[in-house]
Amino acid sequence: PFWLKPSWLKANLAVCPGGVCREGLLRYSWPRAMNQRGSRDNLGRGRIQPKGVKGVKDLANKLAEDFKESDLEGASIIVDRLEQLKDLAVNGQVKQMRQLKDVMKNWREILNSVPDETDELATGDMAVCSSWYAPKVQVKLKDLFEEFKDTEKAFAQIKPDKFQDLGRRMNKAMEKIAPAVYGMQNLPNEVSDVADRADEREETLKDTDTKAMKKLLEGQGMTISLSSLEDCKRGLLDLVEPTQRNLEKVQTFVSEAHDKFKQAFEVPCPCCCMTSYVYDQPSRCLTELLENADRALEVNLQPFFELLQGLKDLIDLDMSRISKPTKRFAKLAAERVDLLDKIVAEARPSGISPCCFRPFPLASPRADSASLASLQAKEK
Repeated sequence: PFWLKPSWLKANLAVCPGGVCREGLLRYSWPRAMNQRGSRDNLGRGRIQPKGVKGVKDLANKLAEDFKESDLEGASIIVDRLEQLKDLAVNGQVKQMRQLKDVMKNWREILNSVPDETDELATGDMAVCSSWYAPKVQVKLKDLFEEFKDTEKAFAQIKPDKFQDLGRRMNKAMEKIAPAVYGMQNLPNEVSDVADRADEREETLKDTDTKAMKKLLEGQGMTISLSSLEDCKRGLLDLVEPTQRNLEKVQTFVSEAHDKFKQAFEVPCPCCCMTSYVYDQPSRCLTELLENADRALEVNLQPFFELLQGLKDLIDLDMSRISKPTKRFAKLAAERVDLLDKIVAEARPSGISPCCFRPFPLASPRADSASLASLQAKEK
């Protein structure tokens, strides 16, 4: 080794105080020489772990492999879906339900007032035969009113507040799950970014916060949060299925309301050719019914159906599809982060050197001879 060569000893012994230089030098130089060979991979693969920027890049690639091996991507997709369901549930589709409620109220008032306004059912050219036309429309609107009552009853059984309560409970459970899974998912890219910054300016390597990475991999609160999410599934089927049936009934009536209201005002035979005049000169009753039908069609119920379908999928979800990949990745990544921590520690200032050793520039040959002669004189 270079520190035992006579030429190196002659050049450096003279500048060290006392007689402890050689012992101190050996104590200091041995681990330093070992570090130059590099540290071995803790995963037992027997390969030498590179140091510096190259070592960080190597760890980033290994973390990307760990991400695929642990199937953390599958867990991330599930968490994405749960986040969407949580937001939809917290929203509760309250705005949409309020809009439909206003339409339902208007329809009821209009249809309920039909018996008192028979004279207004025929206007324009049809007014001349109002006594024949109006009773026939009235019968159709009465049947339509009975159908509407069933739809109104189904609508009243939809409880947005229950979904909001479910959303709040899901939100509390996801407060620990989502950051942990997303943080692990982003870890390979984070380490890769560290390598890219260090590649441009190597001194940035010492500023890497490996403590935050280690804390992330601990996954604190994940088990309790997954248990809380499991509790959200209780009684979910009894809430989702009736709501879905009622919502489908409401949607069917809303989608057909415009045509049904127009059909109620069709002119029967033998004057069916007059129907176009009815539509060109509609009565106030028909106009208001159609206006509210158009308002109802503007209400977007698709998010509510997506929420119900997603909640049905949640009922069948096995929470181990989240817990197992995260635990597997955390175990693999923890060893990578430990190696990264060592690389970062080596990039930082080592602190105070042992008092018996301080780095000095190599002495000149003339100084070597004078220093060696002085040392031999002291020893004699």
